[in-house]
Amino acid sequence: MATEKKRVSISLTDEQYELVDKIAKSRGFSKSAIFVLALEEYLKNQKQN
Repeated sequence: MATEKKRVSISLTDEQYELVDKIAKSRGFSKSAIFVLALEEYLKNQKQN
C-alpha cells in the first residue's frame, strides 16, 4: 500500500533552485526526491551525534 504524502512549499534563491535542478537532472531524480534524500541524510547524521 502506498504511503500518503504531504506537500510542503519552500522558497529558494535562484542559485539554490538552479543547484537543486542540476543535481536532480544529473541523477535522474525529481527535485522533491533530492530534498527527501537530503532530509534523510541530515537525520542520519543527527542520530550519530
